[in-house]
Amino acid sequence: MKRISLLMQNSYLHLALRLFLGATFIVSAVAKLPMQDRFIDVVKDYHMLPGFLASFYGSVLPWLELLLGVYILLGMMIKQTSFTLILIGATFMVANIGAIAKGMEHCGTCFGEAFPLSAPVALALDFIVIIAAVVLLVHGHRARKLSVDGYFERRAVKVESQPDSSEGS
Repeated sequence: MKRISLLMQNSYLHLALRLFLGATFIVSAVAKLPMQDRFIDVVKDYHMLPGFLASFYGSVLPWLELLLGVYILLGMMIKQTSFTLILIGATFMVANIGAIAKGMEHCGTCFGEAFPLSAPVALALDFIVIIAAVVLLVHGHRARKLSVDGYFERRAVKVESQPDSSEGS
């Protein structure tokens, strides 16, 4: 148990999780954007949201995935981004469980047309995404290695530790 605790605190693990999540969401967004109208239709075909919400979700999701992918990759607002990725991962999980229950075999739009996935593989990926984001959410304060947040945090500490030149006058 102690090994798992130490692993969860490892900054290199956090960096790897950020790279994985960032790449996953950026690739997903870039693959969906060229087929955004078709993606909106797919979201509507799941019949999980009313028409106007399905259209809104399908329109916004690829752009949100891109933004969050870049944020987590760069290490910006790690806790907030991780929390949002958990919510998005949960919506994907619900959609994939629904697809499996309806007998659908493939998640044709998980990554646009770039990487067709079977529904069970897509569900497993959703689970991994949620676990990775939970680790970053819980240990986000340690996920600052090679991150924008870490850079500004170190810079603020450096500025605070420098003596104020106006005090000596």
